[in-house]
Amino acid sequence: MKCRLCEGGTRLLVARADLSLHRCLSCGFVSGWPTSEITPEERYAGYHEAPPLPAPEDRYHEWMGRAEAKLGRGRLLEVGAGSGGFVRVALSRGWAVEATELSGSGLARLRETGAKIFAGDLLAARYPDAAFDWVVSLEVIEHLPLPTPHLRELARITRPGGLLLLTTPSFGGLSRRLLGFRWRVVTPEHLGYFTARTLERSLRQAGYRRIQIASRSLDVTTWRRASEERAQFNPQAAAQLRDTVEGSRALRWSKTLINLALRATGLGDTLLAWAER
Repeated sequence: MKCRLCEGGTRLLVARADLSLHRCLSCGFVSGWPTSEITPEERYAGYHEAPPLPAPEDRYHEWMGRAEAKLGRGRLLEVGAGSGGFVRVALSRGWAVEATELSGSGLARLRETGAKIFAGDLLAARYPDAAFDWVVSLEVIEHLPLPTPHLRELARITRPGGLLLLTTPSFGGLSRRLLGFRWRVVTPEHLGYFTARTLERSLRQAGYRRIQIASRSLDVTTWRRASEERAQFNPQAAAQLRDTVEGSRALRWSKTLINLALRATGLGDTLLAWAER
């Protein structure tokens, strides 16, 4: 199998009934290869059919405040915007928002926001050069068969001096280290697994500079199921835990301290990248 990131040679890490993972001998990126072939449109058609969970609006406002401190408010593109939680918060703050989405079930809710929507893959949208002040991609890049052209496109449509905000699971995080290939993130829908090192190099090669990558958060709701063949994710439990933490001053301080430790050690389960064009 060739590396999905650089097309280098790979070695097999694990083979399961549903997928195999291969680490690149050149760049270290881990590529996922599902056993069954399925198009993205088929895979994500019903992705957002369930009632949407409450969006982490406090987190979104924090990120938007950081972007606004540098950019003011301007044109924002969210790539793979799902059912529109981030889009709604951005609109409420005065951003001119556009968004892309593949999932038919996500598009139905996304169009209700009033943002300008492109139904399809980013590369097919053909936005003009330097079209956006801020480009946002939350938990998208791990789903892509070829991340490099996508990252180059993100850089092309970000104006000089503009920002990218990108999140993706961390293959070097604590949950992957504890659960191994039973971590719920290791799934056929995820085709690429980044570490902070591979993500920073990829962003720089795509054309971004002043890159800051931090690891944050722990996927603790799956740890209790660590003995299962594959640790399962309960989104309702995760949302409930998040709301419990946000509702307690003491727990919020504890979360802040934990995230500082995760940032220092690189053991967070999510990579959060800010990059300037």
